[in-house]
Amino acid sequence: MQGLEITVDETPASGGVPVVHLVGEIDLHTCPELRTALGELMDRGHYRLVLDLARVPYLDSAALGVLVDAVRRARENNGGIYLVQVATFVQRAFEITRLIKIFELHSGIAEAQAAAKHAQSPAVEAVA
Repeated sequence: MQGLEITVDETPASGGVPVVHLVGEIDLHTCPELRTALGELMDRGHYRLVLDLARVPYLDSAALGVLVDAVRRARENNGGIYLVQVATFVQRAFEITRLIKIFELHSGIAEAQAAAKHAQSPAVEAVA
């Protein structure tokens, strides 16, 4: 079993929108790490987060649950979760489950950060 590597870029270059870089599979065994990392960022007041999924080849339903919980909490605090560089298989999981409707997908980090900075607060009920 391979672990999940999580690094967070909170430098001034990130423009005040932290970028969470994920490397590896996100599944039942590794999603607690992701839940903790996202929770800690939100506990510090970061409710607009960019998740770089370029090096995530696979995620399962447990991972989707963590991401749905994160977007719900973010939106309850006028924020959002912005996904970038999503692999085809991973994007397909969002499409099949129809969760693609509650996440913003972007091709690049700068584009996602700009969207996060200029976003209006989305409706919380869209996640329920």
